[in-house]
Amino acid sequence: MEYTGSKYIGEYVDGRMEGKAEYILPTETRYVGEMKDGMFHGEGTLYFPSGSRYDAVWEKGLAIKVSLNSPTWTHLEKSLQLPMTVEMASTTPTRG
Repeated sequence: MEYTGSKYIGEYVDGRMEGKAEYILPTETRYVGEMKDGMFHGEGTLYFPSGSRYDAVWEKGLAIKVSLNSPTWTHLEKSLQLPMTVEMASTTPTRG
C-alpha cells in the first residue's frame, strides 16, 4: 500500500512493491528492507527523523521479531499526516 506523499525506491513484481527497497513516508520516516505484496515483509529497519531506529523482521506489514541489536524503546513516534494514525515504537541508543 502506498500513501499519498510517500516515495518508493525499489522493484515491482506484477505492479506491486516487492524486493529490496526504501520507502519514505510523508513524515520523513524511512523504511529500508524487504517488501512483499506492497507491505514490509522480511528484514527491515525504520529510521525516524529524530535519529532513532527500529530493526525488526516483518510479516505482512507487522513487526513480528525485534532485533536484539535494536536499541531500547523510549517513546512513541506519531504521524497524523497519514490517512490513519500510526504509532510506531521508536528507539534511542542505550548509553553504557
